[in-house]
Amino acid sequence: MPKLHILSGSLGGKSFELTEERLTIGRALDNMIRLADGTVSHHHAAFVLDGNDYKMRDLNSTNGTRINGLRILETRLHDGDQVRIGGVEMRYESPVKKSSEPLPPMTAGVDLNQIGAGGPPPPSFAGPGARRRKGFTDSVGLKWILLGLGVLAAVVLACLAYKFRQMR
Repeated sequence: MPKLHILSGSLGGKSFELTEERLTIGRALDNMIRLADGTVSHHHAAFVLDGNDYKMRDLNSTNGTRINGLRILETRLHDGDQVRIGGVEMRYESPVKKSSEPLPPMTAGVDLNQIGAGGPPPPSFAGPGARRRKGFTDSVGLKWILLGLGVLAAVVLACLAYKFRQMR
């Protein structure tokens, strides 16, 4: 049976067995797991059963949902995943252990002596320390554009002041 262990916040140290097909977590009273924390949205996230394990889905929360430090919209959970909802840290435990798969077999035509030997740089590589070409947004061109706009604004203001004095 998958479990969610709360590691921080007001429920720190408490565990929840995930038994339903869909469980919601958040600050509102109608959530199955309620976290009374200001950094948690009213309806923050949902656990959705997917086979023997759960997927976690963010419910458009304000502070986001993170799995192992990465912000997610939806992802499959694995045993030992670190879950962060707002400012509350949790750990997901599952009896289904994440399996590792062997590397695919080597493809024909690969010389093992050449692996890691390197090769010539790609044609677009300029090398370390190379200066990039300056374009339209280079600092000198931008300064001239801003100076021209400033002069134009000064001319317009001077014309308006002259017209205003003639009207008196």
